[in-house]
Amino acid sequence: MTVFNLLFLCVLLAIISNVITNYIRKISIKNKLFDIPNDRSSHLDPKPKGGGVSIVSVLILTIFILFFYKLIDADISMSLITGLSIVSMIGLIDDFKNLPIVIRAIAYVVGATLSLYFIGGLSYLEINNYSFNLNYTGYILSIFFVVWLINLYNFMDGTDGFAAIQTICVSLFCGLILYFSGHISLAIIMFCTLSSTIGFLHWNWAPAKIFMGDVGSCSLGCLFGLFAIYTEKKEIISIGVWLILLTPFIADATFTLLKRMINREKWYKAHNSHAYQKLYQLGISHSKLAIGLLTMNILLFWPLAYIANSNNNFEIILIVLSYLIMGLIWASVQLKYQKIKEEFIENK
Repeated sequence: MTVFNLLFLCVLLAIISNVITNYIRKISIKNKLFDIPNDRSSHLDPKPKGGGVSIVSVLILTIFILFFYKLIDADISMSLITGLSIVSMIGLIDDFKNLPIVIRAIAYVVGATLSLYFIGGLSYLEINNYSFNLNYTGYILSIFFVVWLINLYNFMDGTDGFAAIQTICVSLFCGLILYFSGHISLAIIMFCTLSSTIGFLHWNWAPAKIFMGDVGSCSLGCLFGLFAIYTEKKEIISIGVWLILLTPFIADATFTLLKRMINREKWYKAHNSHAYQKLYQLGISHSKLAIGLLTMNILLFWPLAYIANSNNNFEIILIVLSYLIMGLIWASVQLKYQKIKEEFIENK
């Protein structure tokens, strides 16, 4: 596929996604399907939700077409279609019916397990040119990895445009790597993710007119998890590169979870204690948060991921460096928020 044809496809998919998002927005408003603000919310007014349907529907259709014309291997196509279908369906139901956490957890584990069945999980892991035989443990770790990405992507979708910007950054970078390394069909899926998210972002940019919802955020986490494992297995893109690109989301969600567990809080309950949420509470606007995330990806995590992809001898160092930097940012935000909170209480 030529660059011109690829650009044409991207524009077409972005337009289709944009139209679908607006259609879903109108249906949600007509049927009064709103996300109602609560004390944990980062918005003040009720907003339509479920906009991620546009991203997932375009993705599944694209994968099905590639599979139908035998342009993509059956293992990864069946894996993605199975995972996205299960996770998006559960996410959509939860968006409007608020499913119990146990049902969601079971569904996501089942979805991850079935999806990984088609690609086999990670039996071997190669990092810094060292190969590790994981055997059956690799399959279990793969399920945990995918389920964690499903959940953390949902956790990090809390301000306008935030999850969409991260998706655009990851899918664009990996799409370019796949395209220039000759894996055109896989690149098309990443560029499809990029384009459909851009089409959605038009309606999700601050002030958002519709939210992505679990149907979108959880599906994107599933997509990146399965792609990371598949490209590692096929020695196309190292899982280390994915870990670097996803650092902003993985680090914030994981560090926050560990903090809540250490403080003996109900870590499984909804909350607003992630670093990006604290920044919003400190007065940083939705748009500035999204632009800040975009800038951080381009100037920091893209270069680190590029070096890791070019020379895997530095993978471990670069992964540690990525999470060390993000950890310092996370800690400084948490401390800043705590300090201002204490000063407010003292002056009250």
